[in-house]
Amino acid sequence: MSHISKIEMLITDLSDLKKACIRLGFTFRENQKSYRWYGRLVTPDKHPVPEGLTEADLGKCDHAISVPEAEYEIGVVKRNGKYHLLLDYWDSRLRNAVGENGARLKQAYAVERILSEAKRRNMRATQIRTEQGIRLTLSA
Repeated sequence: MSHISKIEMLITDLSDLKKACIRLGFTFRENQKSYRWYGRLVTPDKHPVPEGLTEADLGKCDHAISVPEAEYEIGVVKRNGKYHLLLDYWDSRLRNAVGENGARLKQAYAVERILSEAKRRNMRATQIRTEQGIRLTLSA
């Protein structure tokens, strides 16, 4: 059953989102005005349109993210100075690539935000991959 989900995360810096896409092997498509999804809501009573959007908004975006092997894309929509990510989890390849509730994409964005902020503050950042994920160490 197809429906649009919103990844719950605060995105304030588009350049860090682009870096997160590179980190994950995704392609950020700047100024792409639509994203691929099923194209219609199948069970809107069970899976309503994300808050703040209408059914007419679905499929439209300011930018898009494509994921290798996935048929559908992620829409990057700007509202009130913040970016929101919309996607159709019906595409299992897309769902697996971004992780449960967008966990992999959230982690990659968080890492890029920390690295950008560390650079801005003239701090050194070291990344170590562990079995649990990524360990970042910051030093002055």
